[in-house]
Amino acid sequence: MNPLLSAEMLKLVRQPGTLFWGFLAVPIAALLVKLVIAGFIHLRLGRQSGDVDVFLSAAKSLSLSGNSLGHLLFALGIATVFFLEYRYSTWRLLVPRHPRVQLFAAKLLVCLAWLAFALLLAAVGDIVLTMLFGVLQGQGLDITASSLIALVAAFGIAFLELAVLASLAALLVVAFRSMIAAVIPAFLLAIGSTLLQLYLGADADRLPLPSYAAQDLRDWLLAGGTPVAAMIGAAVLFGWFCVLTGLGLAVFSRQQLASE
Repeated sequence: MNPLLSAEMLKLVRQPGTLFWGFLAVPIAALLVKLVIAGFIHLRLGRQSGDVDVFLSAAKSLSLSGNSLGHLLFALGIATVFFLEYRYSTWRLLVPRHPRVQLFAAKLLVCLAWLAFALLLAAVGDIVLTMLFGVLQGQGLDITASSLIALVAAFGIAFLELAVLASLAALLVVAFRSMIAAVIPAFLLAIGSTLLQLYLGADADRLPLPSYAAQDLRDWLLAGGTPVAAMIGAAVLFGWFCVLTGLGLAVFSRQQLASE
């Protein structure tokens, strides 16, 4: 398994365009937006009073995992990782040498590792910017254990939401042997969830969709939402991930790849 993970990681690292736009562009863009907004506020308002909660700010920044445009770019990166072997017809070289479970798992784990790195980059970058502008504006830095726990929990929620996206993109690439067939539906699911919420209002929250489940968890963590809704949200996300991953592995295990 370790050689497969190393090989998949090397393949992705050697594709800097895919690595940047598919996994790093979203957190970098979020940090640039925060930098511009915080800089504008500093220039207009100058020094401010009060303390700023460093870890809580970083926890809120991890809501980027639910951004529709972010889902589009993340899905693009994930789909590229899985589509590479179909594009260059290299499955026929790998399938005889390794179990299909390991081949599928290696690609999925590499995607999850880079998604986790993207979230870590967003959180660390937000902490640095919050501390920088806090010092420039003469504010105190509030660093507490409870905020750190909230940050860790927010990281877990964001990672689980993106893990569902990764398993969905993997399933669609494997099922249709196409990158577009994975990217567009993943984006439409994200944008469709937003439109449904605008049209149906609070009634849309009852639908077992990943974005609603993740939002229930964030509301519980950061906005005083109900624990029951959070528990249901966690179950929905875990359910989506397990079902999609199982379906993707099942389809991949039955594919004819001798000539791919």
